[in-house]
Amino acid sequence: MNRKRLRPTTPQIERNLDRLGLFSIQARLGESSSWQSAFVIGGRAVRVQGDSSRGRPHGADADLVLGLQQLFLQQGAPEDNWVHTSANALREASLMTKNGRAFHRMREGLLRIWSTGFIVSEGWRRPDGSAVRFNDAFRVVDQIRFWDQESVSDPPELVPDSTLSVRLGTPVAESLRAGFMHPLNRTVLERLEQPPSRALYRLSEAHRYDDEGSIRSSLTVNLMDWRAACGISSTDTDKIRRALEPAHEELIANNYLSDLRMTGRGQATVLEYLYVTKADPDPGLVRLLREQGVGGPRAVQLARDHADRIHEAVEFLRYRRLAGGTPIRNPGGLLADFLVNRAKYEFEPSSPTDPGIQAAHASAVLERQQQAEREAERAVAAQREATSRLPPAEQWREERGALLLMLRRVLSAEDLARLEAQAVAGTLLATDLSRRATAARARGEWNEFVEALRRRLRSGDER
Repeated sequence: MNRKRLRPTTPQIERNLDRLGLFSIQARLGESSSWQSAFVIGGRAVRVQGDSSRGRPHGADADLVLGLQQLFLQQGAPEDNWVHTSANALREASLMTKNGRAFHRMREGLLRIWSTGFIVSEGWRRPDGSAVRFNDAFRVVDQIRFWDQESVSDPPELVPDSTLSVRLGTPVAESLRAGFMHPLNRTVLERLEQPPSRALYRLSEAHRYDDEGSIRSSLTVNLMDWRAACGISSTDTDKIRRALEPAHEELIANNYLSDLRMTGRGQATVLEYLYVTKADPDPGLVRLLREQGVGGPRAVQLARDHADRIHEAVEFLRYRRLAGGTPIRNPGGLLADFLVNRAKYEFEPSSPTDPGIQAAHASAVLERQQQAEREAERAVAAQREATSRLPPAEQWREERGALLLMLRRVLSAEDLARLEAQAVAGTLLATDLSRRATAARARGEWNEFVEALRRRLRSGDER
């Protein structure tokens, strides 16, 4: 019995990672350990330097970062910046196909991303021509923990269903938590077959939105600036055109670009991308969402997709603020989740004002909520009973997410590895452990439970 993984309908991506052109769109690159680029697009001047012992991240490496961001957001943007998953789950979130070398390429790509440091510079010129810049040095990924395997004839690759943990760089994680993202069209992403096409799509989208959320129907860029942003190594204009041509053809074929115009010659060549556009959303609704803390690009998308429920969502946010209780840490995020996942929320707009009616209404809501909780408890019990009859390795696959959520902060990486090994081998049953862990937390015996588990993992006792 396999639990269906979450499949987000609208991938979100942090805007700077694509807009700054950190990764090359090229599928193949040389092994240069350092590089730099400078370009001006949409009036924004950028200079980026990169250093890596494993070469510049490129091609499908950008897909891995997209997948990590989706998993990070699905897991609630943890404050410690860790994403705990598996190689298989990351592959699926990254929209990568499963073939014979997929997990080898993923291993190489993750290590390439981890090994790369970036310096992004923005500044100005003094009257004498000298430069003054502000520099931000960071990594996209700070730390990786993974299991790999290899044979005499095959290179090392990630173990598909073992734990893979990745800690995002602080600037990236903070930017995601702050909502500095823009939506991507999942249909377009899934239809684009080649990594360079997907990378060019993300780069184009990053520059298509402005900071207030307006979306351009066209984008005009100098070919040499675009070359730098794309991370294309050649400066020969004919080679640049040939490098971009397959991606351009695929983006037009998949109804993302309506046309591409190229004017001028040599290094003065100018590209103009013409986009296939939907009807623009009501600017008043976009402004209303922005006032509640929703990021610009996200506000455009929500106003387009949920125009008929924007006012209800704002009323819900006002209701939550007046109701008190847990403070709202991210109003924009709550509002967006209300629009996308309406069925999760028990809320009726324009509630009656008569106190007696309000009290009856509140009582009915409470009763429905309690009934839903009881049904959920019964469903969990039935699910756990069915899971307990599975072989040990399958039990672990089913319970791994819940167990790691509870234990990752209290067990070391080595203990978590021991836990997985014992659970797969059957010396420790994952379903029983999950049940006992939940009970220990409910009874206030968590510390004792963790200490006993730690001793058992380290001793290997079968008790």
